[in-house]
Amino acid sequence: MLMTSCMNEGTHKPDIADVRIEQPFLRFDKELFSSSGSMSVAEIQNFRDRFGLFFDLFCSRVLRIPGSNDTLIADYLSQFKNDPDVQMLYHLSDSVFGDAGEVIEQLNSSFRYYHYYFPEKTIPRIITYISAFNYQVITADSILGISLDMYLGGDKEEMYGSVGFPKYMFSRFSKPYVPVDCMKGWFQSEYDADSVKNELLSQMIYHGKMMYFLDCVLPDYHDTLKIGYSKAQLDWCVKNESNIWAHLIEQKLLFSANKQEYFKYINDGPTTNGLPKESPAKIGVWIGWKIVKSCMNKNPEKKLPELLLENDAQKILNESGYKPER
Repeated sequence: MLMTSCMNEGTHKPDIADVRIEQPFLRFDKELFSSSGSMSVAEIQNFRDRFGLFFDLFCSRVLRIPGSNDTLIADYLSQFKNDPDVQMLYHLSDSVFGDAGEVIEQLNSSFRYYHYYFPEKTIPRIITYISAFNYQVITADSILGISLDMYLGGDKEEMYGSVGFPKYMFSRFSKPYVPVDCMKGWFQSEYDADSVKNELLSQMIYHGKMMYFLDCVLPDYHDTLKIGYSKAQLDWCVKNESNIWAHLIEQKLLFSANKQEYFKYINDGPTTNGLPKESPAKIGVWIGWKIVKSCMNKNPEKKLPELLLENDAQKILNESGYKPER
């Protein structure tokens, strides 16, 4: 159930046969781990010349190297790439992804859809790396970095569990989630979540717009992959949609600005506290997605860029006419 030919409700799949993009794909992981011995200052400069801003982000965010002294960076990078556990992660990643041809093809398709909707926007360079479980996706300016060791497969439970990841996340540490996480990361780099109004409705609509964005750029992906639910969890949401909406209304949560109160409807987790144990987490995200879909269904003249620039959550709710039947 990784892919489906069925279209998502309210999403038109455009013809991108004539859409061409230039999207460099660089393997920082291969170049780093193919070098032997200790890193020299000259090699550090070569990496910086080759990978630009990404190299500095990798050093500061992933390795958390204090300062920008090239001698210090060479020492940290040498320790990192020669660490037996990190080398094991690189070899595992290489066995799972190989030349990363499948990922390249999927992301190229996604960004061709992106270019269809946003022809004036930058198409990022894709760069793969090993983070030792520190990051999944890095975005900055015209860069999209993918930590391959975060997608080795949901069967690596012991490995992911040993570094503290909760069990409910294991199934998402697999190859099909790479394009989903990349396109989510790119959306978040373009539309900053920190600027969203501090209330549940605005947070729901922001995440609903992100999910609708995934509908548009990953039109062949199943909804379970896009939101990270199992089929049983998604079925539960569909069956209980009116009850979920009634709960949010009756508890007067839509305009709550109490983060502790509303984050449980937005944040990830094994379930949603306060709802039946069968409920998945991120119920507010799913309802926000339904509202945005309804809005776009009822307003076919509204284009994706216009939707994403609209910050009035109440307006989107009003235009959606959203009211699930009991």
